[in-house]
Amino acid sequence: MPSIQELIHKFEEGDGTRSITKTLVLLLLATLFVSYNFREYRSFSAVEAMEMSQLARNLSEGKGYTTQSIRPFSLALVASRHDESTSDPSMIQDVHPDLSYPPLYPSLLSLWMRVLPFDYDIPSLKSTRFRKYQPEILISFLNQGLFILSGVLVFILSRHLFDKSVAWMSTAVFFGSDVLWRFSLSGLSTMLSLMLFMLLVTCLVLMERASRAEIEPEQQEETDSGEKGRPRSLLWFLGMAVLAGLALGFGGLTRYAFLCLLIPSICFSACFIKVQRVPVTLVMLLVTMVLVGPWLVRNYDLSGNPFGMSYYSLVMDTPDFPGDRLERTLTSEVTYPEYSAYIRKLLVNTTEIMTQQLPMLGGSWMTMFFFVGLMIPFSNPGLRHLRIFLLISLALLLVFQALGRTFLSEMSPVINNQNHLVMLAPLLFMFGVALFFTLLDQLPLPFDGAKKLVILVVLLVVSSPLFFRMLPPRTSPMVYPPYSPPLIQEIGSWIKPTDLMMSDMPWAIAWYGDRSCLWPTRSVSPDFYAIHDEQKPIRAVYLSSLTTDKKLMSEVLKGSDEVWARFYMDIQVRENLPKGFPLKYGHSGVMPDMLYVSDQQRWLPAFKETNQELE
Repeated sequence: MPSIQELIHKFEEGDGTRSITKTLVLLLLATLFVSYNFREYRSFSAVEAMEMSQLARNLSEGKGYTTQSIRPFSLALVASRHDESTSDPSMIQDVHPDLSYPPLYPSLLSLWMRVLPFDYDIPSLKSTRFRKYQPEILISFLNQGLFILSGVLVFILSRHLFDKSVAWMSTAVFFGSDVLWRFSLSGLSTMLSLMLFMLLVTCLVLMERASRAEIEPEQQEETDSGEKGRPRSLLWFLGMAVLAGLALGFGGLTRYAFLCLLIPSICFSACFIKVQRVPVTLVMLLVTMVLVGPWLVRNYDLSGNPFGMSYYSLVMDTPDFPGDRLERTLTSEVTYPEYSAYIRKLLVNTTEIMTQQLPMLGGSWMTMFFFVGLMIPFSNPGLRHLRIFLLISLALLLVFQALGRTFLSEMSPVINNQNHLVMLAPLLFMFGVALFFTLLDQLPLPFDGAKKLVILVVLLVVSSPLFFRMLPPRTSPMVYPPYSPPLIQEIGSWIKPTDLMMSDMPWAIAWYGDRSCLWPTRSVSPDFYAIHDEQKPIRAVYLSSLTTDKKLMSEVLKGSDEVWARFYMDIQVRENLPKGFPLKYGHSGVMPDMLYVSDQQRWLPAFKETNQELE
């Protein structure tokens, strides 16, 4: 049994010190998680979060990869792949296949939904005390688990590349990023993409280091623990290549822009992995293609394009297709803009990204240290190689983000699935922290302990956006306007599960209301009637403040695509429906900034009871 003096020595200078430090770090992290979730939780606000969540629910219920949030353009694409003699060419009568999102994140969510007790019903539809939607809380727990795993990878990689001090501070900066915390609660696939990117980088770094250890064993640098890289067998290299290929493939099945990282990954393995470069590169490429290939074939069979709807994001937000015009178009024949339109979109969006997002990428000022550090050369060849990989990835993702930007980025700025650059934030933090310590070592500090004080102050400064967000006033958990989950779920309950309705927020109707919902077509006649009369009856139209709160002169009266805003004005102001319009019953109890018209008075108790029995 150790003596009291030995115990005291253990906790002051021995292993006990590290145990106490790790325990304190875990307690601080747990406190931060609880505090942030309690104060800053918000319901989903991103369109993509609601659409991928309802996709996951359909998967968990055995309905396949089908969506209840239906775009008119998707109907046209699917119909173009079928003969006119087909009874349901647009696949709208029963279930409609999703063409907008890769499958990995919804599939992961569906497994999560099968494991945990998800409760989609809001106990009291008219409850004024509603604040949080239980399924969204459980989804945020999954994403925060991925957030923690990513933080672990940040520590391991930075510890491997630099030293213990850089590793601890890089991890602290990572968990001190307000933007990353907001992504962890958003319901988006960003945390999964970020974790897969960190896994990819870790594999590439390990292979590059092992390659140098075999060619230049005498020049291998030691890690902080005194270990050197050692030569590895061919089997080890192939195993790491398979793991890197899995990260690339799964990343591409999370968001298509991730596939562009295949270019810098192949360049990295071909140029910097001196040993076994050919088998490593081929295996990495083969594994990626085997994973992604079947899904691209599925999309091509359904839509004539391997990337489905995502391909047309290049056309969106151009002068010919502003806003959501393309997705509301009921024809698959797209007149592509001139080459100059793509250049204009690239330049305009790149300018905005470089001036507003890059300086604080990931929501931390530590990013600026990375850009300053580009002027400082590294003696370590591994760091030089990784920085080249990072810069190429940054340039490619910048182009993809600029060209792929749509109106969804305007509806939810920064926190959206089109923000690809945020995946690079952890690496930028590492290089930024490394430069910070390099500068700190050159400072003449006046007293012992001043270095720790400077580190603490810098951490507080770079994490200040997170701390200020957690100060009063407390954020409202509901994103209203326009989303009121109890009201949306009640409106959804007015129609049968097999019926179809139309709304300007079909993603919310699909997620909260669990009903198939179509985006408003560009016109009432002929588009609305083409679906209602020839494909499937539309039982109700629900317009929210997304439509009714538009600017009168510039958006409603002069906007060529705002027929539904004028439709709302005709009913509210003139109390006049378009001649021959099949939906003649309006609900007077819906809020004044909304409109609900139906073919019958479906909000009556008799209709609601019938719908509940069918469910």
